[in-house]
Amino acid sequence: MSTHEREHTHGCCSRMGRRDFLAGLGSLGGAALAINLGLFKWSTSKVLGAPVLPGQEGPKPLIRVGFCQAGPGDLLETGWPGKAFDADASQATYTKALQGGADRLGVDLHVQKARLRNHETADAFLAEAIAQKADGIILINMDGHVYGVQAVHRILDGRGDRALPILVFVPHGTLHSNPGVYERFRKAPYFFAAGSANVEWLADGLRLLKARWQMAHTRMAVVTGEATGEKTLDPLGTVLQYTPIQQYVDIYEATKKSDEVMEIMRLYGSNAKGMVEPSKDDLFQAARAYVASRQLLNDTRCHAVTMDCFPHVARRRLPYIFPPCLAFMQLLDEGTTGGCEADIFPGVTELLSSYLLGRPGFLHNPIYDTVRNVYAGAHCKAPSRMAGFDVDPEPYIIRSHHEADYGAVPQVLFKENQPATLWRFLSADTLMIATGTILRNVDSHPADGIGGCRCAFEMAMDDVKDVRDIRGHHKILTYGKHLHTVRAWAQLSGVTVEHITGGVLA
Repeated sequence: MSTHEREHTHGCCSRMGRRDFLAGLGSLGGAALAINLGLFKWSTSKVLGAPVLPGQEGPKPLIRVGFCQAGPGDLLETGWPGKAFDADASQATYTKALQGGADRLGVDLHVQKARLRNHETADAFLAEAIAQKADGIILINMDGHVYGVQAVHRILDGRGDRALPILVFVPHGTLHSNPGVYERFRKAPYFFAAGSANVEWLADGLRLLKARWQMAHTRMAVVTGEATGEKTLDPLGTVLQYTPIQQYVDIYEATKKSDEVMEIMRLYGSNAKGMVEPSKDDLFQAARAYVASRQLLNDTRCHAVTMDCFPHVARRRLPYIFPPCLAFMQLLDEGTTGGCEADIFPGVTELLSSYLLGRPGFLHNPIYDTVRNVYAGAHCKAPSRMAGFDVDPEPYIIRSHHEADYGAVPQVLFKENQPATLWRFLSADTLMIATGTILRNVDSHPADGIGGCRCAFEMAMDDVKDVRDIRGHHKILTYGKHLHTVRAWAQLSGVTVEHITGGVLA
């Protein structure tokens, strides 16, 4: 039986329906803000403003674009892309696709109209890109025989060991060759050759480069223990800002009953399908946790946070931390990361999911169904905008933290029969990945024989013979099958990609 069916039999929403819950909230007051409180229409960013992510204010990534084709008189009369190929019109088509993507993504694009037709022009192009401190290069092949791919090799040679990412686009019908031509391209670090008949993919190529830039310009607060300090994750460039857990607790204690807290509390309740175990005061504390998390980001000059919350929440020990799960759901829904248990590399994976794939991911504990050979996972925090930041969120129910049996956390209801990616960084230079399909949600109630965290799913895996071979803890579930996109980004970023059961993906 699915979660949607069980809501009525187990009383997820019938114990306190959305209308009754909102009526109860009215007695607590709050700011009279002009906010649309309808289902799927809200965002706490209307109260506090959205968290600022890299590239939204200040510098943007600078990408240089060059077109590779021999000059007039050198082109072969019958060579690809062919005599009917209109080079000028095609260059305009490529430029239009790139500029449209740059405008949407917030990328500074420097397009060189003069083509790279020999070693001299290729060398000059690279020298200018280095002098400008470009954040990436896009080369477009327009010559299959004389000086198309030759320009690419020349620029690769000139780049040397610089970590300057180079993306080469090979439009359909501009190159035919044996596989050996691509051998160097498959192995070159900070490099990816994209062959496609879809010219509009160039905008996706820009997203690969921007995501690399965003990762390198992100600061993530790691809230744990008493130590302070910074650490840079190479080759990603992401900065970890270690922050004492008491700093967050002090901020939380200072929030009190502000207008912002009351309005966020109202928003949480108005958008939930219902609330089961928590009280109105639990929801009030959850709203304080969001305001405190946002203040922590401001105080640490960070874009994201991962917190060692579980030991304090589960055992209710000092320093006191109320379950921040709803707050972290909202941070994920706003494009950043609210990560669990100060677990760095899953938190970094959540960041990349947002930057690269345009949707947040779900950090979870792994479960192995050995009866049906099905993978499952569960946690008490998940984003609701699993399908994308510009798409209606998934419904959620407000529940108690299952292991601690108090607080207010989201039980997000995932789409069934939803294609998905299961992945995570193993280290700063290695990630693992596989794909599959979400089969159903798994619900839990007292005495029904089902335990574990509130947000729970089962997933049939692709290309995994035995789910017990799936490695690692705290993996990330992201809607959609993104293996090829992640692998392309990884090659541009100096990151090795492994299958989730082991072995490097070629």
